[in-house]
Amino acid sequence: MEGENTVPRLLSLPAELVQSVLQFLEPTCLADVALTCRVLRNHALSDSLWQQHVNRQIPHPLTSAAPLPSFRDLYITHHPYWFLCRNRIWFSDGEPNGKLLLARYDPRRGCIEAYAIVAEPGIRKFEHWEHDEDVSVHTFNPKVQLDLNSPVLKLDPGNPRRAHDYGPQHDDDPGSHALPSLSREIMMDCSANPGLYTSFMLSRDLPEVAIGPGTRVWPPMHIPALSRTRNASTRAFQALSHRPSTLDEVSQNTFRLRKWVEFSGRRHSSSIMALGAASRIDTALRFGGFAPTIVNAGGHAMTVRMGEEVSTYATLPPSCYIPTKDKPWQGIWCGDYSGHGCEFLLLLQPNKGEERPLPDGMDHMLEWLATGRYRRDSNSSESSDSSYASAQENQESDPEASSFQLPTPASPAIADEQDVYRGRIEAVKLTGDPNVPRGEYTFIAPDISDGGLVRIADEAAFRGARVVRSAGHIAGVGFAHDEYMPSQLILISPDCLAQHWIEFGHISYYRRVDLDSLGQI
Repeated sequence: MEGENTVPRLLSLPAELVQSVLQFLEPTCLADVALTCRVLRNHALSDSLWQQHVNRQIPHPLTSAAPLPSFRDLYITHHPYWFLCRNRIWFSDGEPNGKLLLARYDPRRGCIEAYAIVAEPGIRKFEHWEHDEDVSVHTFNPKVQLDLNSPVLKLDPGNPRRAHDYGPQHDDDPGSHALPSLSREIMMDCSANPGLYTSFMLSRDLPEVAIGPGTRVWPPMHIPALSRTRNASTRAFQALSHRPSTLDEVSQNTFRLRKWVEFSGRRHSSSIMALGAASRIDTALRFGGFAPTIVNAGGHAMTVRMGEEVSTYATLPPSCYIPTKDKPWQGIWCGDYSGHGCEFLLLLQPNKGEERPLPDGMDHMLEWLATGRYRRDSNSSESSDSSYASAQENQESDPEASSFQLPTPASPAIADEQDVYRGRIEAVKLTGDPNVPRGEYTFIAPDISDGGLVRIADEAAFRGARVVRSAGHIAGVGFAHDEYMPSQLILISPDCLAQHWIEFGHISYYRRVDLDSLGQI
């Protein structure tokens, strides 16, 4: 019949145009195209197409796929884990300190790895504040770097992408081969210490409709996120409902790491007793918080696996930590927390109308934030936001009711700074300490415009800096009796801030973290 041998129009195009068409396809679609015919298979296997897919996942484009033989091999080797280095920044829910990671692809070894971001405070000096001799200023010039001694996460190109030692994943378990590959845990060579092991788990997003007021999720609701996942499980996230079974279910914004200790000093391909049995042993032996698991070492001596913990990691949308002309202070910062050392913060500048309600426990601070007057015994049944608005409308209230009051000269902002000095600055801890843990606010300046202005600094240390009212978050050990106290945020520059903790009588610094320099290999 006429037309039976007609060449499809796509194949009649010049090879260069076919390549141009295929470059718009996702990798999974390229794989489908390769199954259609020999000609399109040759086009779909073109390494230039796979090179662009690899380079979309990393900040610095590659010109060579080495040590892998081709870019296609490289992409497939680390699929579907490219989201780790594409998102770069990850922070964990580990109590109370948490951990901040930078993930990257290392072209020297062909692996995806993530290292903890750490900081050394440097030499501290204490100076008296020229504006108030009773206040000490703590100088702070931290050295921020990656802890390259051992990776927190490492996916090698030769990794079999399977853990043989947890849950229903064992060769002697009849159901192990039925477990979807995306649900399996990946053993990682991350520790030089014998007996300490780490496995990697993909996670799945929790639908927004399933998140209620009491749902434990990571990241917390006051931290911007494209998606969230559960960070609490009675069975240490063994249930398949926590893990993806298809590519569509793989979260691009969260993952989990499991860590444990085996007293044998080396890992065995082994079977594990049921959780119920382990729990009964825990009760009988009174381990007090440890959950030992008795492992049958393949006919050898029994070993004990215990001290297990699972950490959930989440990433941050770049739009909330990359500074812009209108939001020059948003970003990831390193702060000086004295005896607790250096801690990392996320500074947010939410858009007008998109601010979250002020956190609970700030009612007694609302008059201070709005007018500069502070009454510790202030109570209100109104919501924080409505009380704050009411306080702003009543700035002429009786000054005798204040326990103290600072001068608030109405120095007008420079005309071309109106777009910068507006809205709110919120600081959330990405890493924490035994008092105020990760994920909690450390300070909030609800209004950096003229409405929250205290003064323009004229002392040498901060000359020309804008000083605005803020609320600092403090607590006892274990986050006990947390409260907000009057403080002042000193806007020195887009890369440097200072916080005057008024009742403590000291000023501490915060410095922006240069993420680009950390990611270089």
